[in-house]
Amino acid sequence: MAINSMFDEPQELFAFCSVLRDNGNGDQAIALVKQALADCGGNPEMVAAVRMFLAYRVHYYHRQMLADRPRNEAYDAMLRRHAPGRRILDIGTGTGLLSMMAVRAGAEHVYACEINANKADLARDIIAKNGMSDKITLLRANSLDLDRDRDLGGGVDAVLSELYTANIIGESLIQTHAHAASELTVPGAIFLPPKVSIIGSLAHYDLGDPIGDVAGFDLSLLEEQLNYHAMINPADALPYQRGEAATLCDIEFLPDHPVATRDRTITTLTSSGGRVNGVMYWMRIECDSDIHYENKPGGDRQLHWSVRFEPFAEPLETQTGDAISVGCAHNSNEVIIWNAS
Repeated sequence: MAINSMFDEPQELFAFCSVLRDNGNGDQAIALVKQALADCGGNPEMVAAVRMFLAYRVHYYHRQMLADRPRNEAYDAMLRRHAPGRRILDIGTGTGLLSMMAVRAGAEHVYACEINANKADLARDIIAKNGMSDKITLLRANSLDLDRDRDLGGGVDAVLSELYTANIIGESLIQTHAHAASELTVPGAIFLPPKVSIIGSLAHYDLGDPIGDVAGFDLSLLEEQLNYHAMINPADALPYQRGEAATLCDIEFLPDHPVATRDRTITTLTSSGGRVNGVMYWMRIECDSDIHYENKPGGDRQLHWSVRFEPFAEPLETQTGDAISVGCAHNSNEVIIWNAS
C-alpha cells in the first residue's frame, strides 16, 4: 500500500509509523504523522492517532518537572552564573528548557542532545517557537554516540544535565558523565551541576502484608524477589522519618576527572526511637555553595522527584540515640542500601 493512501487510515498509518520508529527511523515516522495531521482536515480519529503517536515516551512527569519551581530556580541561578560565554552540551534536553535557560544566561552556543525522536522533535519546535534556533543545535542522538569534532565543533567547555531519577543515578548518569569528560569536552571543562549527594535517614514505612495464599495458591516465594522499595511524595514523607539525615554518598563531576562508576560507603545514622524498617533517601543537587536543590522530607509538594524508601531485611526496635550503620553502594545504574550494623 502506498504511504499516501494510509493517510486516510489512521490505524494503518499508526502501525506503519510504529514499525519505522522501532527500527530506528523515528524522524521519518514523525514527519509522516505530522503530514497526515496537516492533510486530514481535522478528522478526529486521525487527530487522536497522531497525538497518541507523538506522545510516545513523552511522559506526564514532564508536566510535574516543569512545575517544580525550586528546581527551575536553582538551575536558572546556576546557569546565570556559569553559562556566559561557554559552549555547552545539554545531555537529555527533553523539552529544551535548560538549553534555553543557558542561552538566556549568555551561553555562546548550546548543543542539545536527546535520544528520543519524539522529544527531540518537540524540543526543536519549542526552541524555534522561542526564537533560539540559531543558538541551539538539536542533536537527536545518545550522547555516548556523539563525536567531539563531528558533532560538537571540537568540544564543549561545559556539560549540562538533569539525568536524575528517584534513585539518583538510574538514567546512566555516571556512565554518561564519564564519557563526556573523556570524549566530548575540552581541557578544564566544567559540569553543571558539579555534584549530587545521596542523603538518607532511618525510617519506618508500612509496606503492607506479605504475599501468601492467593486464590488458594501459595505465592509466598514472590516475597524473596519482590522489589520492595517505595516512592513517597516529599511533602508526605516527614512522618516516616526516624532520626536526623546524613550524607550517604557524594558523587562529584570534576574537570578532567571522570567519576568512579562504583562506590561503597558505610554511614552511621542515629535513631529518634521506635520501629525502624529501612532507610529513606533523596538527592541534594549542589550547583554552588549558595545554590542547591533538595527534595527532602517535608519539602514543597511541587517537588517532582520522590523520596525513595529501601527496606532492611528485618525491622529493628530502637531507642532514642541508637546508632545504626547503613551501607550504601552504587554502580552505574543502581543504588543498594542495607543494614550494616
